[in-house]
Amino acid sequence: MNNTLLVLTDFSDNAWSGIRYSAFLAEQFQWKLHILHTYTLSANLTFQDHFGEDMAEVQREERESKVDILLTNLTALHPHCNVTTACMQGDVADTVLNLLQENSYTFVVMGTAGASGLKKRTLGSNTLNMIKCCPLGIIAVPEQLEQSKLEKVGLLTNFKNNERTLLQSLTDRVPRSLDLLLMHVTEKDITAAPETITSLTTAFDDKLQLNSIKYIEKNAVYRLDYYMPIPRAIDWMIEKEGVDLLLVCYNRKSFFTRFISRNLPKYISNNLLIPTYFKSESFL
Repeated sequence: MNNTLLVLTDFSDNAWSGIRYSAFLAEQFQWKLHILHTYTLSANLTFQDHFGEDMAEVQREERESKVDILLTNLTALHPHCNVTTACMQGDVADTVLNLLQENSYTFVVMGTAGASGLKKRTLGSNTLNMIKCCPLGIIAVPEQLEQSKLEKVGLLTNFKNNERTLLQSLTDRVPRSLDLLLMHVTEKDITAAPETITSLTTAFDDKLQLNSIKYIEKNAVYRLDYYMPIPRAIDWMIEKEGVDLLLVCYNRKSFFTRFISRNLPKYISNNLLIPTYFKSESFL
């Protein structure tokens, strides 16, 4: 592993938040940054003629110029970061998967953008597609994140065996022991059994190098007089405990899917509060 973050950009404000967050991590852990921009040619430029070739060259030069400007701006803010860039034609998911086969990266980082009409409320389609297909997992970074640290991580738990693998995929790549907050959302006032909680914390404590482990749960409520759906319950725990990074196992059948699904906006009451590490269950 070459301790490099692969950071995706489309030159949006959301992407810039992801880049800034990556730069703060790079400074904290002496990581490198590789910033990638991908683009596709317009349909009318696919014909093999001189006009199409000339216009494609213009488009390539415009994109590369934007990458150069981005690098200049980032270097001014983070002069000690080791940064490389790439501007590549092609589909973003296909390009990233090809790069992951050719190179070793610590994490893939993306700034998040909302779906049409739901900006700041759901993960964008590009982010969801990357979560589903990226074997390395994705760190999704919300808008307006100015500065961050990585000391306390919150793991959304439903007491599944793959959750330890998810956590280990993070801790194996971070050269520092972390504080762990196990976060469980309950429904219908059904709390987790004490022996279940003890078994989970013991398993983590035995296998992983952690500074501390704490368990917290919050009940989701859907009454007219008190409305606390799953995403709001998660936000409540994040704010109460000061979590720096949230860990989520992506599973279509899990109730966590409602937290990140752009097809169920009624469950999304707030924008993503903090950077979140998503990894598909198929890669655990």
